[in-house]
Amino acid sequence: MKSVFYLLIPFLTINSAYAQTLTGIVQSSEDGLSIEGAHVVNISKNEMAISSQMGNFTIVGEIGDTLIVSNINYIKRQFIVNTKNRISILLTPNLIQLEEVIVSNLPKTANDFRKKLIAMPMQDNGKFLPYGMKPAKTRSEIPPLYNRSLNSGLGYVVMNPLKSITRKLSSEYQEKVKYYALKADEDDKILRDKKFNRALVASLTKLEADELTNFIHFMDLADSFISNASDYEIAKRIQEELKKYQNEERKE
Repeated sequence: MKSVFYLLIPFLTINSAYAQTLTGIVQSSEDGLSIEGAHVVNISKNEMAISSQMGNFTIVGEIGDTLIVSNINYIKRQFIVNTKNRISILLTPNLIQLEEVIVSNLPKTANDFRKKLIAMPMQDNGKFLPYGMKPAKTRSEIPPLYNRSLNSGLGYVVMNPLKSITRKLSSEYQEKVKYYALKADEDDKILRDKKFNRALVASLTKLEADELTNFIHFMDLADSFISNASDYEIAKRIQEELKKYQNEERKE
């Protein structure tokens, strides 16, 4: 029995040496105080850690992994790791108050909790940002009065014939329609550039120079996808396309 144990020691030592870890601290965005008991789950590696009294944590992981950080008093946050340095995670206080909360079917072990948490649906509200990236500017809204899609349909013309004719003959009105349409299109382009750009792709893939350019051309993401997708969906799409790109490179 002892001989088997001694044989396992080198294997465990080598295995732990190759395991990459991430370290960081969880703090409140409101006052900067450390958050104790925050659950940090690496859904890419199926690993979990809990922050200490000082908010510190260490978890198995590497660049490109997706982390979910949660605490009952704060809004859950998720992001893709893009650095090996110590991570500072800010959680926003959850201001929703419930009159009564009934908790049942609690997991008995940390492993049970991990399985339940990973099985939960992703709460993607479109506000996901890869760690360190800045949020995009909100698209300008076209006033309903000058929104061509609302005022040029057959139904609107039938119900409002006089208004339709007057607006169609008014050069001032038509100029304002064009102005708001152009402004919305320009804001759409700015929003797409903020959500999907060379710096973002480089931070998630670690590609550089010509290889980065080739990969961006390989993805060829449609403007409609970038406009409608959340930041989280774009980040996941980049990772999926990177795997395809690397497979194509190996074939060549």
